[in-house]
Amino acid sequence: MAVTRPRTKTIAASPAPSAKALRGLSSRLAAVREEERTRLSRTLHDELGQMLTSLKLDLAWVAGEVTKKDAHPPLALVNRLQSAVGLVDVTLATVRRISRDLRPPVLDHLGLAEAIKWEATVFEARTGIRCRVLASAARGAGRSRGERSIVLFRILQEALTNVSRHSHAGAVRIELREQQRWLRLEVRDNGRGITAAQLRDPASLGLLGMRERAIAAGGELTVRGAAGRGTTVSVRLPRTTAKGGDA
Repeated sequence: MAVTRPRTKTIAASPAPSAKALRGLSSRLAAVREEERTRLSRTLHDELGQMLTSLKLDLAWVAGEVTKKDAHPPLALVNRLQSAVGLVDVTLATVRRISRDLRPPVLDHLGLAEAIKWEATVFEARTGIRCRVLASAARGAGRSRGERSIVLFRILQEALTNVSRHSHAGAVRIELREQQRWLRLEVRDNGRGITAAQLRDPASLGLLGMRERAIAAGGELTVRGAAGRGTTVSVRLPRTTAKGGDA
């Protein structure tokens, strides 16, 4: 009697995703994160900000009523009310700062050039590192919601974060240039410089993130430096999309 062997089913392995597909996915994830940042920023600014403002007005009304009805109200009560109003003021300032960090309004309303100048001013005030900005309101860069503007702005933020954490620099020069086909951003510091080993370090997630942002937007990013002579981050993005429209 012949023995029937069970048939085996061959399952073809799915091809590994290409680098282009992975970058497309990375670009889409970045866009989703940016949309979420925008939504959270508006929620904090509009809804939570309004509620805190109303709370401050209510506390001020209570304080007024207390002093109106009693020429000499208990000092502890007055101090507590003043403390509550002060706490609301601090909370409001914190909410506005977080909202600006999530999505700077100047980027939406005035464009990339002004957003860069604003970011440099905030960075200098926070770190004491002098910033010089050379940026014009480029047509391609000025679009409030253009993908290229967002990518360049986030790369700038990461580059400045690296300066404050690692460079020991005293000054930074930021330049935004508009060319016929490209938008170029350069961030140069006068710090201790970056080494070849640091550039190759796979743990340098900040550098990797900046490079991936640039590549996903159709551009390129380079980082160069020398010991004692500072570090320069240069990125260029095409001014137009693949379809030929403005970025």
